[in-house]
Amino acid sequence: MVSTGTETAESLFNTLGARYEDAFANDPLLCDFVKSVAESLQPKSKVIDVGCGTGKPVSYLLAEAGHEVYGIDVSGEMVRLATSQVPSGKFQQADMREYEPPVQMDAVFAVLSLFQLTPGDLVSMMYKFGEWVPMDGIVALCVLPSTALAPEKVVYDPTWDAVWMIGKEWMGSLTNESFFSEQGWARILKDAGFVLEVEPVSYLFSPIGENHIPEAHHCLVARRAEKKPLLGPFPRPTSSRIKNFCETNGEFLGHPRLASEDLEVLVTGLDPKEISLLVRKGQGSGLSLARSGSPNFWSLPAAQASLSSISSGAVETVLAPWMLSNPDELHNTLAGLVRIAKSQIIILQGAPDNEATQLINAVARSLPIAHQGLLLDSASGYLTHHGFSSISLQRIHATFSFPEEDISQRCNAAAEFLFSLWHRDHAQRKEAVEIVSHRLRLLFKGREHSIGFNMVALIATRL
Repeated sequence: MVSTGTETAESLFNTLGARYEDAFANDPLLCDFVKSVAESLQPKSKVIDVGCGTGKPVSYLLAEAGHEVYGIDVSGEMVRLATSQVPSGKFQQADMREYEPPVQMDAVFAVLSLFQLTPGDLVSMMYKFGEWVPMDGIVALCVLPSTALAPEKVVYDPTWDAVWMIGKEWMGSLTNESFFSEQGWARILKDAGFVLEVEPVSYLFSPIGENHIPEAHHCLVARRAEKKPLLGPFPRPTSSRIKNFCETNGEFLGHPRLASEDLEVLVTGLDPKEISLLVRKGQGSGLSLARSGSPNFWSLPAAQASLSSISSGAVETVLAPWMLSNPDELHNTLAGLVRIAKSQIIILQGAPDNEATQLINAVARSLPIAHQGLLLDSASGYLTHHGFSSISLQRIHATFSFPEEDISQRCNAAAEFLFSLWHRDHAQRKEAVEIVSHRLRLLFKGREHSIGFNMVALIATRL
């Protein structure tokens, strides 16, 4: 979550408590918006209030409309207040970026609760919301658009086409916040597989109390229109329109900067007696699982052609990290994996909300890292055609860690590291590294020591 000066978002809202409701709950136009969305849902729908605050007005109105209400908030005090004011709701303290709902939701409400996330986290949440609701499920947002902010008070972030307010004074505290324009929000929702349902509602709201200035509120309702959000952003390009110069090939798996509990769980869940690990370059299996020395694991450090050295059907399960590098060569790679795999292939590629690839693509420009969703979708079709009748997708949350205390050293180390994975032979690498390093100063305002590296695991099984 975006840093709030000397205190965390959790401590800030723990301190605010009911004062926040006193200032912001009496918003007739927002209440009308929530009521209209609630009325459009099927009776007794499962709905979640993300950043529920004190429970009023959103959770309260949803419960009043007869829906089954869930709510999360980073603040324990806010959860306590919401529980007392909406006793029928199920509330818990949680960071929305790490939360997974216990059941599939029919609708997600995120009302004035997203501005203290980084731009990358805002984008990521839209994809997560797409996974939380079914096809035709609803997401209802109320956000503060960047177009309503004073130009002299914001810093532009070109990586995301967003703006930041650094050290913003808000209810007696200093916060760092990020904002997209109305057009930006429409684009993000479309990228995540949503379509806008109705015309957005925009208005000025004046919080109650002294030292508050009017806020521009922008309310949107979107419906999930894509079956597989993890294969975005949408619409996907055609293979003839993209090239890929990705040189990662899974070698980051053994790097100490990588942190991913999801990846550890995925691999440790495999039977060590029936698994072989396949990587294309360098680092062995990595993953800090102490398994690389096992005879049941094969590390393939050479190029794709080395697949020919493995007998057909010799590998029970193949784990292939970032091996799909170009749509035109994809079938050759998959053919090798299909030939050696006896029962299962697990392919790791980037998620549509992979922050690292967004940073690199925004600067490298003419040498883009390929659209990962297109690669995975093509792989899914190929594997289905070749006898893998069970295909599933799994989100893998991951980050690269940069513990350097000095901000200049941290930014430089992160930029160099990312370019060591991609474009190490870029003709303008020095200049590009400098640009990424400068942009990282904004990202590290939100997450001081990490860059998102979310992935998707395509799990294909012969049945």
